[in-house]
Amino acid sequence: MNLLTLTNPKLAKGQAEGWATAALHLAPAESAGVGNVCPWASDGCRAACLNTAGRGGIVRRGETSNAIQDARKARTRLFMQDRPQFLRRLRRELRDFAERAHAAHLRPAVRLNATSDLPWETIDPGLFQEFRTFVQFYDYTKSPQRMHRYLGGDLVRGYSLTFSRSESNGEHVPGILDAGGNVAVVFRNGLPPFWRRRRVVNGDKTDLRFLDPRGVVVGLRAKGRAKRDASGFVVGGA
Repeated sequence: MNLLTLTNPKLAKGQAEGWATAALHLAPAESAGVGNVCPWASDGCRAACLNTAGRGGIVRRGETSNAIQDARKARTRLFMQDRPQFLRRLRRELRDFAERAHAAHLRPAVRLNATSDLPWETIDPGLFQEFRTFVQFYDYTKSPQRMHRYLGGDLVRGYSLTFSRSESNGEHVPGILDAGGNVAVVFRNGLPPFWRRRRVVNGDKTDLRFLDPRGVVVGLRAKGRAKRDASGFVVGGA
C-alpha cells in the first residue's frame, strides 16, 4: 500500500501546465473508525464527499467496500496508530515522487488533504522545511482559523491554502476574499462568471490551486452525490 496517489484524472490535468501532482487520500471524517480527519466538515460536505467519486465509489454487488476504500482506511489507521512510521514512509514517497517528476521535466506538487482536512503545519512542520525548495504543497481547508493564519503569513512556507465554503462557514467568505484569499464554491448549474461580485475561475480545469490569482472564487461543478444536495453546501449561481 502506497501512501501517495499518483494517478487521478484531475491531478493528471496539471501535466499540461508542467506539473506532476500527487495526493494523499485518507478515509474521510470518522469512516476509518480511528478518529476524525475532517474536524471542520459540515453535514453537506460529508454527504457530498468526493471519497466515493470515480473508482472509489464502485462496489461489487454483495460487497460493502472496495480496494480503494480499504487502502484509504488502512492509511488512516497507520496515521492514527503509528505516526512515526507513517511520516517516515511519507517522506520516502515524497522523495521518490519528486525525483521522478524532475526526471520527467515536471515540477512536483503535493496535496496532503485530498479526502481529509488535517493541520499539517502543526502535525509535521519540518516536512515543509525539508521539501520546501523542490515540492509545492497545497490544500483546501474548511477551517477559517487556518485560512486566516495562512493569509497572515503565520503558516509554514511552501504551503498554499484555498478556503472551502460550506453551508456552515459561509459567514467567513467575505472576510477571506477581502484579505486576498481564495474561496472554493461548489455550483449546481454550471459556473457563473461572478459570484458575490467576485470573479469565478474554473477550478475543474486543473487542481493547481496555488497558481490561481488572489481574491477569486474557485468554481467547482457539483459532482456525484453533490448534485442532489439540499443542505446549502452547493449553491445555485450568481
